[in-house]
Amino acid sequence: MGKSSESGSSKPMLAAVKLSDVDLGQARTLGGAERRLALRLSTAVQRDRFLAGRIALRLHVARVAGVNPGSLYADYVCGRCSGKDRAHGAPRYRTGTDGLLVQGSLSRSGDWCLMAAVVDELVLGVGVDLECRASAGFEGFVAVAMTAGEREYVQRLPPSQRPLLQTVLWTRKEAILKALGRGLSLDPSLVDVAGVLPLLPGWTSGSGRWVVEDVNPGPLGLPNTGVAAMALLLDQ
Repeated sequence: MGKSSESGSSKPMLAAVKLSDVDLGQARTLGGAERRLALRLSTAVQRDRFLAGRIALRLHVARVAGVNPGSLYADYVCGRCSGKDRAHGAPRYRTGTDGLLVQGSLSRSGDWCLMAAVVDELVLGVGVDLECRASAGFEGFVAVAMTAGEREYVQRLPPSQRPLLQTVLWTRKEAILKALGRGLSLDPSLVDVAGVLPLLPGWTSGSGRWVVEDVNPGPLGLPNTGVAAMALLLDQ
């Protein structure tokens, strides 16, 4: 399953895995909605990596919860739609329909996958993001994805260091948006992560407390070309 790291009280356990090492025969443990969503993907590589990621996350969640992977009930939460039997949105799992709630998050980058899982009633949301170092270093990224404060922050560095910082900021944004259950339905250029605490439109201190951390890929067994972040939204 790859290496894992526990971050302490009220923080998720993180783990990483190489997707090509995952046994796709375990797709039978997934929910029907997850398998149907995989069939909509256009290429075999996309389908296999999607299934591998979902299998790996289920195994990781089961490990954190101390249960059999097949006993988990997937209960995904989407802030944009309603209804049951979803396979998209923020990953949640229950040990039975009314059992222990485990929140999770998943990010794929090429053949690698970063996962988080946490069992804590004080946790309102968790998100992780994994990217390669050059992901956000392309021309035009700053204009479409960064706030004015972030642009000023990036400009303080020498040009050679800016692409990596842009990717670092992007992983923080993605992790926060996943923890909110919003994904890219919320314009990332409205989310400022240059400071100690993130700034979001309409966010107030009573909405919850944020913990945002850059993740060291090395201890998790990820390539040193990876850049990762974790965001945790805690109840007050």
